[in-house]
Amino acid sequence: MTPFFQAAFTILKKDLRLERKTGQTISVMVFFSLAAVVTFNLALRGDLAAARNVSGGLIWVTILLAGTLGLNRTFAAERENSSMDGLLMAPVSRQAIYVGKFFSVLIFSLGLELVLAFIFFIFFNRPFMAPLVLLILTLGTIGFVAAGVLVTAMTIQTQARDVLLPVLLLPLTLPAVLAAGSATAILTAPISWVWGDISYAVSIIIFYDVLMVLAGLLTFPFVVES
Repeated sequence: MTPFFQAAFTILKKDLRLERKTGQTISVMVFFSLAAVVTFNLALRGDLAAARNVSGGLIWVTILLAGTLGLNRTFAAERENSSMDGLLMAPVSRQAIYVGKFFSVLIFSLGLELVLAFIFFIFFNRPFMAPLVLLILTLGTIGFVAAGVLVTAMTIQTQARDVLLPVLLLPLTLPAVLAAGSATAILTAPISWVWGDISYAVSIIIFYDVLMVLAGLLTFPFVVES
């Protein structure tokens, strides 16, 4: 294993081990998501058909809000214990730090989405557990996490970080989220569809994923040094 990937894997393993001991990130994300889903379901209970029609968008609203909380909690330990300063003093590539944090947040987010997909399947009786729907959720999450790690590292040292993170992150991830929400709505609708109905949205998501990952790798060293 090269030093780059060894450093990235060490950071990933550290985050996973810390989460296994504390459970703070996953618990916050899951409980918030449950509260959001129950609220959505109760608010739209009078019109079940309308609730099902907007469920493809509701799952992405929940992912965005819970994911933002998860990003904040993931970097909170680095801020509170000054661990980021230690990482920056270590003789490792800054891009390796980004890759390690990216995969740790991605694992937390994908675990949350599996739970969410099952909950939405139960509450709204739509095929959220279908393989293609899960693939769209995964692709959309990759871009969201790639942008989220970069923005969180940028705002983590500021006093207004809790406000700045969603203000900067949500508009930045809007193109991928809109495309992913559109594709999810089509795939979970009770009507027949063809690949052409979602091909453009999938292309946007993949392009956004590649762009955000490259942007993160190229700019993360400057962000954490500033």
